Amino acid sequence: STPHLDALLDTSPEYLSKIITDPKELLSVCLQRIEVFHEKGGLSNQNLQVYDNIANMINSLPAMTSKMIVNEAVLTIGESDSLTEEESDILLKCLDSLKPWKKGPLCLFGHNIDCEWRSDWKWERLQTNLPNLKDKVICDLGCGNGYFMYRMLEYEPKLVVGIDPNLHAFLEFKLFQRLSGADRLQFEYLRGDVMSSFTGSFDVVFCLGVLYHTPDPIGMLKDIYKSMKGGATLIVDCQGIDGDDHICLFPKKRYTNMKGVFFLPTLATLQHWLQRAHFLDFEMIYSEQLSTEEQRTTEWAPVRSLKESLDPNDENKTVEGYPRAHRFYVRVRK
Repeated sequence: STPHLDALLDTSPEYLSKIITDPKELLSVCLQRIEVFHEKGGLSNQNLQVYDNIANMINSLPAMTSKMIVNEAVLTIGESDSLTEEESDILLKCLDSLKPWKKGPLCLFGHNIDCEWRSDWKWERLQTNLPNLKDKVICDLGCGNGYFMYRMLEYEPKLVVGIDPNLHAFLEFKLFQRLSGADRLQFEYLRGDVMSSFTGSFDVVFCLGVLYHTPDPIGMLKDIYKSMKGGATLIVDCQGIDGDDHICLFPKKRYTNMKGVFFLPTLATLQHWLQRAHFLDFEMIYSEQLSTEEQRTTEWAPVRSLKESLDPNDENKTVEGYPRAHRFYVRVRK
């Protein structure tokens, strides 16, 4: 039983009917929302109880509309003197319970959270190549805790829908939303294949750090294509391997200690995937080796990170003996 966790799910969000015009697709999404949330990733009862306790803390905090800073590297929500002593204690306990923090950096009511990923570096690289986001309906597929969604608020979008089947990320986002009151941001606890039920819904789609986690990257790209309006923009960030050959690395079991990594393409192969999914005007934004300064262990993310996942005798190889990852950012259109 997870009553506090269940209370965080909005069972009938009105916004969906405004962006999904086909009644059958709307019904499909609504049913998937209930089904996937009920499954809760197949987590153990022990883990679910931990998450239910965190949800209880989130629900114990007041729903607020707080001052935010979304146009700087550190996503800032709230001021340190805006909470009572009791509320501050609940928040700090909640923040500590949500370790490891993946995407940031963050400052929540005066608490500075140095996350595993310097997501601000990625956003800074993407900013010079962003399409017009003002008054647009945007999807952040694989949104994590919503760091990039909040950074998009600087550009005054109409709506940003984040999609991610990660319960930990869902809770972090719900905490942000509880404290910020950012009603133009919505999180859907769903898998990527739900995109096929959002026909013609989005002006812009961000797919950051997702494609190499799916066993069918071209199928996912075709679902994304279907979800986009005519002329819409897709921005992709994908881990891959260096080289000019039209190939992918397919790890046997793990890659940099990660499960669930399937195809790591060369840049040329990523371009072919996008072409086969019918995207146009391929443009490379960034191509560099992933650095241990951008992804690393911190006090708020006490995990085995990139440095711990590389061969100690050859930093150009992973602990499994595979080539070290490159990061490709590209932009295409429908």
